[in-house]
Amino acid sequence: MKKSKTMIMAAAVALSGAAAFAAVGAKDAEAMAISHSGVESARFVHTERDRDDGRSIWDVSFYDGDREYSYDIDAETGDIIKADWELDWWDRAGDVISEEDALYMALDDAGVNEADAGYLRVHAERDDGDIIYKVRFSDASSRYEYDIADNGTIVSKSIEAERRGNGSSIDIKEAGRIALSLVDGATEDDMRIRQDSDDGRVTYEGSIYLDGFEYEFEIDGRSGRVIDFERDREWR
Repeated sequence: MKKSKTMIMAAAVALSGAAAFAAVGAKDAEAMAISHSGVESARFVHTERDRDDGRSIWDVSFYDGDREYSYDIDAETGDIIKADWELDWWDRAGDVISEEDALYMALDDAGVNEADAGYLRVHAERDDGDIIYKVRFSDASSRYEYDIADNGTIVSKSIEAERRGNGSSIDIKEAGRIALSLVDGATEDDMRIRQDSDDGRVTYEGSIYLDGFEYEFEIDGRSGRVIDFERDREWR
């Protein structure tokens, strides 16, 4: 006999708040980027939807004075993935600094102690007649890239959030706890769960069987957000 189903959105998810399913809007992403930058009078704000390593993101750009800002913001979680700015123009005059000076300028600007910095790299390049020091390093949470002119002007700066090797920020046990919290009275014995990958994004999928119903769930492995949750009656 063919199995039929009536798809019912679980009340538990509705009660847990629509925010769990709500994506970050364009205006929200703009506000996050501008607030993070500290700019008070952003000009020519432009925002568009894009994808990065399987994630849906907002690409936000704007200007303030002679700086151009660019942000990548996760369209589901609101996390700032990458923050850049660069100068359109700078005064070439000034005393010449060394590579070591440029390194310590970058570390100081980032608020990172040299002892905590990994993958430290600094070298000089010539750009349209100017000497630019390329400074690169990382800490536990971010990767930093600085371009510093030989007169001590920070020409550009980029901060990118580090991603875990498997793209996951929660483990399968935490995902299981999130799933069980959606079904009153459910225990680990009632649940089946597995890790999956959707277009490069780690997810946890599974089912909970309780009192004649099957609850199917999908949880984002990076944020713990409930992507999908359905309740179906089991037919014997």
